[in-house]
Parts: sequence; C-alpha cells; structure tokens
Amino acid sequence: MIQVDRELLWKVYTAVRVLGGKGGSSRIAELLGVSPRTVQRYLSVLVKAGAVEPVRSGMRVYYRVAKPLTEGDIEELLKNSQKDARVYELARQIKNMIGEAGIWADLIGACKIHLVVPNHSRVTRDIDVVVVREHSKVLTSLLKYGLSLVQEPVAGVHVDYRFEHPVEGVKVDVVVDGFREDGKLVWNLASVLRRRGELTLEHVVVAKLARRSFEYRSDAYDVAVALPHLSVSVFGEVYRELKNSNPELARRVGKHLEIVKSYIDNEFAEDERALATKALKRVKEIVKNADQGSNTLTLRQRA
Repeated sequence: MIQVDRELLWKVYTAVRVLGGKGGSSRIAELLGVSPRTVQRYLSVLVKAGAVEPVRSGMRVYYRVAKPLTEGDIEELLKNSQKDARVYELARQIKNMIGEAGIWADLIGACKIHLVVPNHSRVTRDIDVVVVREHSKVLTSLLKYGLSLVQEPVAGVHVDYRFEHPVEGVKVDVVVDGFREDGKLVWNLASVLRRRGELTLEHVVVAKLARRSFEYRSDAYDVAVALPHLSVSVFGEVYRELKNSNPELARRVGKHLEIVKSYIDNEFAEDERALATKALKRVKEIVKNADQGSNTLTLRQRA
C-alpha cells in the first residue's frame, strides 16, 4: 500500500462523493489544489478498498462512491488495505530516504512507474536508482547503514553499485549520473536531477523505450500502463533531450513503441485498450514530428 496522508485521503473521497460520479482525477485535483498524479495515487487506495469505483465514459474515466464511508472509517481502511509487494515497499523506503536527505537521486524503471501509476501491477525483481556523482557516497552509505542492505560486487558494466536485501533477496542497483551501455555513459541525467531534484515519469518511460533490450512481457507492459498518465508535451521535451544527447538511443524509441502497440492490442482488455491506444497514438505523433523536425534541420544545415 502506498503511504498516504489520512486527511488527504478523506478529502479525495469527499470530492468523489460531492462530484456525484462526474469527476475525474484532474477535476478532483483542481478542487483540492494538488497534482492529478497525487489524486490518482490516493484514488488507487480507495478503489482497492472498494470504497470508490472507476466509471468509463468514452475515453474518460470518472469516479463514484461504491461504499459509504465515515471519517472514522478511513483509519480502518488504511489498516486493512492490502500491502504492496515487498520490492515496492522497499522502493518507497528508498524514495522517502532520498527526499529526507535532500539527495539528487530518484527511482527509475518499474519501481518509479509503480509508485506513480495506480494500476501498475507487475512485480519486478529489483530496484533501480540514479544519483548524481557528488551524492553517490551519501546514498550508498544510507542504503548500507540506514536500510541494512548488503553491498555486492558489481557484475557487469551497466551498474555502479549493487546492494541486496539480506532477507527478501531484493536487488538494488545504483547508477551514477545516468544510463550506461558497455561501460559508457549514453544518457546523462545529472543536470535534470540537479534542476528538478527528481525525474519525471516521462523521463522514466523514454528511458524504458530507449533500452537496447526491450522485453514484451515486462518493458512493454510498464510503458503501456503508464501511457494514459503521461503529459504528451513533457514526453516530447524529454524525447528531444534524448535525441540531442544520443540519436542512436532515440532511434530505438519508435521501434519499441511498435512492441508496446502489439502488447496493448493483444493483452489489454477492451476498456483499457481504448485509453492506452489513444495515448500511444499521441506519443507516436510526438516522436514522428520530432524526427521530421530533426531531419529538416539536417537538410537545411547541409544546404
């Protein structure tokens, strides 16, 4: 279960009740003055508890009360909510620790997507973290001494530090500054972390799509379920960042989006498929426009 504020959870439930089944996450966020993603995370708690249910109308998702609650019921609801997989509980601990220490670092991969996207349900086997170089020693010390993780020798050229939970067997891989392939830094995200303090969901999804090895059952699912929660404009900005930084990695994105399309077509239920397909179409258009703009610029430069 995601860590939630009891008062805000009650406010989200109250907003759903007041809107009478005609409010989506964006409308609720507007009423409460918080981000839509925060509302989506809190709605997921209420949906899992059976207190609220989603209602689809065309391409939109609204929420309505499924079970009346009193303010006093919220505490019991939190106690009885089903706990998340252990790997995600540990990921939240790491995320909270990063925030409390003020470290320029963030989760990446499936764990980041899971903590942001309410309906992400795939259980991964490890936790991935990216950190700026100047904070790497602080982070690794906190993992070792704050969470009692055991440091292991790094087997490979893609990871700078590797830890393991001594009981759960969960792996925690730490990369410094950004993503590596064959020992070479291929996408430096340190400037983003220094500027924002964390990565956006769009950074994580673009990074997934730029992987050399992109798997149907894992990576395609992660991207597919995240698509309806993306800001298309931010995705476009991040894709152009990657394209300017490493065109070779950027060329993989379009190819891997076709794998995502296949996953959506073959694996998603009809209602899920409609939302994901619409979002995928918009993302593919952004990628196409960015690529065409880049090609036009190249031709002008040659002329």
